[in-house]
Formats: sequence, C-alpha cells, structure tokens
Amino acid sequence: MADVTSFALDQKSREALEELRTTLNASSNAEVIRRALTLLRLAARTTSKDGHVILREKNGAEREVIMG
Repeated sequence: MADVTSFALDQKSREALEELRTTLNASSNAEVIRRALTLLRLAARTTSKDGHVILREKNGAEREVIMG
C-alpha cells in the first residue's frame, strides 16, 4: 500500500500540475507527480555522473537541461 503524503502548492504550481494532468491525460494528480519524480530522478542521476540531459524537438533543435 502506498504512503499518503500531503503538501501545499502555490497557485503557479497548482496550475502547472493541472496543465500536466491534462497534457499527459493522467488519471490523477498523484500520477503526474509520480511521473515527474521518475523523470527528475533520471535527470539528476544522469547529471550527477557528468552526463547531459538534452531535449530535442521534432525540427531537430536541441536544448540542454541544466540541473542546479
């Protein structure tokens, strides 16, 4: 069984969460957060090993994600 966690979000974060829920067609806010944590964990592990996280658009344009 999953642990229950609660936290407060400011307006900007609530709007981002709702936008992601719609964009990802997620069934719940918890699903969005789980998916976001998975992606962030992968990015953090990659950059901690001197790797790079690159976003590539359909037109080939690339941007590096800088983890701070």
